Amino acid sequence: MRRWSVEISPPASAEDGVFVLVGAAKRGSPIGARRPGADGDWGLPGPLDGASAIACDRSRCRAAFVLLGVTFGFVVGLASWLPATPARACGGFFCDLVNNQPTPVDQTGENILFAIDEAAGTVEAHIQIQYTGDPLKFGWVIPVTAEPDFAVGSEVLFTNLLAATVPTYSFTVTRDCADDDKPSYGCVMADLAAGGGGDEFGNDGGTEGTGGFEVVKREIVGPFEIVVLKGGTADEVWQWLDAAGYYQDPAAGPIMQEYLDEGFYFAAAKLRHGAGVEELQPIVMTYAGTTPCVPLRLTAIAAVPDMGVRVFGLGHSRYAPSNYRHVELNDVAIDWTTNAGNYNEVVRRAIDAPMADGHGFVTEYAGGSDVVSTDGVFSDRWNADAFVEMMPLNDGFSVIDALAGQGLVDCSFEPCAYNHPQLLPLLRTYLPAPPEISEDAFYADMQSYEAMIDLDAWSGPAFANAMQERIVDPGRRAVDLLARWPYLSRMLTILSPEEMTVDPEFVQNPDLGEVSNLRQAVMQVPCAGSNRMLMPNGRGVLLDGGGGWPEFTDMPAAQRVEQIAPAGAPQLLQDFDPEIVASLKASNARYDYDDGDGVSCALRRGSWSAALGLGVVFGFAWRGRRRRPA
Repeated sequence: MRRWSVEISPPASAEDGVFVLVGAAKRGSPIGARRPGADGDWGLPGPLDGASAIACDRSRCRAAFVLLGVTFGFVVGLASWLPATPARACGGFFCDLVNNQPTPVDQTGENILFAIDEAAGTVEAHIQIQYTGDPLKFGWVIPVTAEPDFAVGSEVLFTNLLAATVPTYSFTVTRDCADDDKPSYGCVMADLAAGGGGDEFGNDGGTEGTGGFEVVKREIVGPFEIVVLKGGTADEVWQWLDAAGYYQDPAAGPIMQEYLDEGFYFAAAKLRHGAGVEELQPIVMTYAGTTPCVPLRLTAIAAVPDMGVRVFGLGHSRYAPSNYRHVELNDVAIDWTTNAGNYNEVVRRAIDAPMADGHGFVTEYAGGSDVVSTDGVFSDRWNADAFVEMMPLNDGFSVIDALAGQGLVDCSFEPCAYNHPQLLPLLRTYLPAPPEISEDAFYADMQSYEAMIDLDAWSGPAFANAMQERIVDPGRRAVDLLARWPYLSRMLTILSPEEMTVDPEFVQNPDLGEVSNLRQAVMQVPCAGSNRMLMPNGRGVLLDGGGGWPEFTDMPAAQRVEQIAPAGAPQLLQDFDPEIVASLKASNARYDYDDGDGVSCALRRGSWSAALGLGVVFGFAWRGRRRRPA
């Protein structure tokens, strides 16, 4: 049997046009990878917003924090998939910036990365943040049961994490027709008549230390001003936040009081004076505990339906939800012909399946952390000390030249390539372009504009300190994190406000297997009839007449629902295999698939007319020959 195949798969790198940033879209949103348009853009949503982390003890989060997004004039925690609007503040799982980054599976949502150090008894949480609007209106309020240590994180780390672990659904195409090895005129006639199988794919304020309420910590961390509040009542915390310019949703009061009754502190963060929103970076918090937890009770105040939360875990073994269910997706419910264009809808339905009931996570990747590239995260060439005594221009050698030598910028061609998201914000602060000159033109040829350089803005020591804090240290911390912890997990849930009643906790289980993010099927093209998509689990799905994914009746989105403990195999709670088999069988019965094995082509369904026609021709010819006189 002759077989040919071709790979049909989304690009595998940013340069090729793929991916990158987080979560899940609300119901009805366009999701998933689609065929590129004329401009090559896959038209998919991208990055995400802040998230939160906690160490938890049984039913409530311990040594924990919840991110409560607040603004000076907007409702706490705007939802993840609302369009970007002015003056929007992101805190925790509340807002998102869609930037149309192409990706095989839509990743908009909320991202948080945990790393558990059981020996030290700490959890390190990296929280990604996106915000658009007036920087004066940006603010966070973070309930936390212990005083965390704060640092700034690496945006590039999240970019690379997401790129390396995004679920990708692809397929190869293979010819499946025995007749290709024994062509005959009659079979060609039959194939043409049947039409063959399709193969198109397609500030600060308030009084401190009064009424049991006090400010216990103040510090500047990167672009953030952070204070930690302790004690008092929800009203006292509310008044302090209001005087400091933080907007609070009235509905938050009772929940804030719950956290205070449980001994929580509140950390409040906003952008330091003069900082722009382009200077926002992930926040890193390290706190006592060994059980990561994502508190969602406060999030429900202003969350929208079908909000995505994605959790990454670094450690020695695979992470899994302990008080939420683990859900395995049914591959047959996913539209492989569009590279999982309906992925988020399938995840949403699977999380809502019986026995999960809106409290579940799917595992999108589990395996070695070495799949995550460190390109752009950190380089040994980065040296902030080189700028301490440097002037903007030094005998023809500029700060830009020095940065280029460290691989952080390239102005060989216009526009300049700024190879770290924090570099241009630093240049705008310490070495701004003259108002009438474009940034790229200025940085590419500073010598021509030497008389226009703002020497009052420049400070070599200040620039070096900022570069160390904003670029070098976060990058080194990120690569050290990846090098220290060999195992990486990636999990996703999609849930609505009414389902945010339990704070999900996570454990590591060394007995769980790996989960690949690269899923590949085989599309088989037969001699005649519908193409068949052969799933990795061996099931075959006959495509509809137009080559599209069929519409199923009562097809479950989940394959199984499980409960996972810190050790041992998962406990099966619900297996949907019988329903899957019945729905698939009923769907496949609507279509034909003929691979030519063991059946004459002239006797196939779809080729009867051709066979009959040839039979009539040969019959008349034979009869005519017999009537000819001897």
